[in-house]
Amino acid sequence: MAISEKRLPGRRQYGNWKDEYQAKLMDAADAAALIRNDDVIMMPGGTCIPHDFSVALSNRVEELRNVTICLGLALKLYDYMQPQYRENIHIETPFVGPVERMCLEWKTAQYIPVHLNQLALWMDCRKPNVTSFVVTPPDENGYMNRSCFGGLVPRRAINRCELVIVEVNSRTPWLVSDDLKIHVSEVDAILETDADLVEIPDIPITEVEKQIAHYIVDMIPDGSTVQLGLGGLANAIGYFLRDKKDLGIHTEVVQNSIMELMELGVVNNSKKNINRGITTGTFCVGNARLWEYVDKNPKFWWTEVEHNNDPYVIGQHDNLISVNNALMMDVTGQVASESIRHRQYSGTGGQVNFIWGAHYSKGGKSIIALNSSFTDRDGKLKSRIVPFLPAGTIVSSSRNDVEYVVTEYGVANLRFKGVNQRIKEMIRIAHPHFRDELLFQAKRIGWFS
Repeated sequence: MAISEKRLPGRRQYGNWKDEYQAKLMDAADAAALIRNDDVIMMPGGTCIPHDFSVALSNRVEELRNVTICLGLALKLYDYMQPQYRENIHIETPFVGPVERMCLEWKTAQYIPVHLNQLALWMDCRKPNVTSFVVTPPDENGYMNRSCFGGLVPRRAINRCELVIVEVNSRTPWLVSDDLKIHVSEVDAILETDADLVEIPDIPITEVEKQIAHYIVDMIPDGSTVQLGLGGLANAIGYFLRDKKDLGIHTEVVQNSIMELMELGVVNNSKKNINRGITTGTFCVGNARLWEYVDKNPKFWWTEVEHNNDPYVIGQHDNLISVNNALMMDVTGQVASESIRHRQYSGTGGQVNFIWGAHYSKGGKSIIALNSSFTDRDGKLKSRIVPFLPAGTIVSSSRNDVEYVVTEYGVANLRFKGVNQRIKEMIRIAHPHFRDELLFQAKRIGWFS
C-alpha cells in the first residue's frame, strides 16, 4: 500500500514485519493528528470501532472541519458525536442502534439506506481516504485479523485508502477467514490498546416471543440451513431449535444462540450444499463467551458481507430458512422493520438479501416474525398489524417478496395470494382485540364488499 508522503514522510523498507510493526507503532494522539479537514474515514461497527483512536480524535475535534465518519452500530458515545461538534465531524451510517438514534436526533448523523450486500458499492461511491479499525495481534507471519465486525468494511475500499490506522487489541478474537486478514505491511499506523470490548447481553425472552418461536421452529425441518436476523426475537428463536437435527447456518450475524446450538451438536452443517461442515457468517454480536468460542475456531468461515449476503450465494443452500423481524406490517403484507414513522430505529440490514436468497433456494422459506401488538407510553394496547402504515413509515421489504408471516397467533402464507386473501390471512394472525376493527377498515376501504 502506498503510504501518503505528506502525512507520514520518510518511511523506508524494512527487512521483516516485526521491524516494520515497531516503526509504525505510535500513540493514539499521534494517529489522530494525521486526520485532516474534509477527510472521509471508514470504520466498522460494534467492537471493531477503535476506542483509543476515537477518544484521541475527540480530543482534537474542535480543530477539524467537515470530517465524515462512515460507521454502523456504535456501542459507545464518543465526544466527537456530540451536537456541538456537528460542523466538525458528522457521521454516515447504514445501521442505527441506540447511539446512532441520539446522533440522528442531534443532526450529527445521517442514515444511509442500503442493503448490507451493497456496502462495498456504497464505499465505491463515497470514496473514503482514511480507514481505522480494531485488529488482533499479528501471527507469526505478520498477519492481523479484522475480527468481529471486519466483514462490514470492504477490503477493496481499504486498499484505496491513503491512510490505514489499526488498533491492536489482544482481547478481540481471530475469525477464521481469508477476507479478514491484513498484513503489517498493508497498514500505515499501528496503535496498541487493552480497552475492554463492549458485551451485548441476551435480551430476556418474553412469553410472546416464546409463542412465536414455537411456530417458527415447527417450520424448520431437520437438515435445513438457517439464517437468523439481528435482535432479541431472532436470538430467542435460535434457543428453541435445540431439538432439531443436522441444522446448518449461513447467516450475516452469529449470536450466542448459534454458539449454543453448535455446542449441543444441533448445528453441524452436515447437509449444507456449500461450505459443508462449516458455519458461515459475516459478523458476531454477543459476549466474552462467544468471542472465546469463535476465536480461531475452524468450524466457522467468515466472509465479507458483499459475498455472504449475495442472494445467489444464499440460494445455493437447499432448504434455506430465513427468519427476520418486523416492527409493523400492513394488512396487505408490506414490512416495516427499520423506522417508527419517520424516525429511523434500526436499518434495512440484510433482510431483503435473505428474503431473495430464500426464494432462490430449493425448498427455501422466508419468514417475517413480529409481535401482534405493543403497549404505548400511555399504557394503551396497539396493533402492529394495521390497515395502512403510519405516515412516514419506511417499507423495508415489499409485499411482493413476503412469504410467511408469524405472530404469536399463528402463521400466514402470503406468497402469490391476492390482496383480499392476504388481508384475511393477516387479520387471522392479528391480536384478537383488533381483528374486528381491521376487518371493518378493510371493508370501508373497499378491499371487501
